[in-house]
Amino acid sequence: MTPEPEDGRKESRTPGSATNDAPQPFRVVDRRHFLDWAQKPVEGKVEEKPRYPSFVEELLARVGETERRFEERKKQMNHEIQRSRERIEADFQRSLEIEKQKVLLPFLEILDDLRRALQAAHEETSTPRLMEGIEMIAGQFESSLRAQGVEALELLNQPYDPNLGQAIGVVPTADPAMDGVVIEEVVRGYRIGEQLLRPAQVRVAQFSNDAVSGNQRTR
Repeated sequence: MTPEPEDGRKESRTPGSATNDAPQPFRVVDRRHFLDWAQKPVEGKVEEKPRYPSFVEELLARVGETERRFEERKKQMNHEIQRSRERIEADFQRSLEIEKQKVLLPFLEILDDLRRALQAAHEETSTPRLMEGIEMIAGQFESSLRAQGVEALELLNQPYDPNLGQAIGVVPTADPAMDGVVIEEVVRGYRIGEQLLRPAQVRVAQFSNDAVSGNQRTR
């Protein structure tokens, strides 16, 4: 039997009172909004999203908007550059065609005169008149070339210059003073401004003792 207290009062105990007197375990409830305990296991490592002050987030938003506008402007400028390039190329082609017409039209007129001279040659037997017509056409041709800045090289009776002409043959000469001098133009050379357009083909005199001996024998 359980002994009663001396004062005669009975100790009243309610069922489970021993359990109620025991200390309860301490629980911590984390109410941070960036943690989702329903999705993340308690024992797992939770990755926290970076948090910045409001002014930093505003600056980041402005930077992102600036980058977006920059990319749009960059694409627009590339498109405008491509269109400008195409327009410049088209204008250049049109200008080139116009310049070609200016250059070629005078030569077409000379070709017309040449055909008229050929037709007259078939109808007439006058050789002097035919030669006169051909010389006139050649003069027109040279005049048209000069109008385009093309000039004939004057190499005859001048010292041979390999920068202006191509020597295709030599002719012996008994005159030492004529050694290395151009004595015949096989094909005339031309230049435009300071630039060589076509070198001439010439024959050059060359001093030779054989030529001197030959001259002495013929005297």
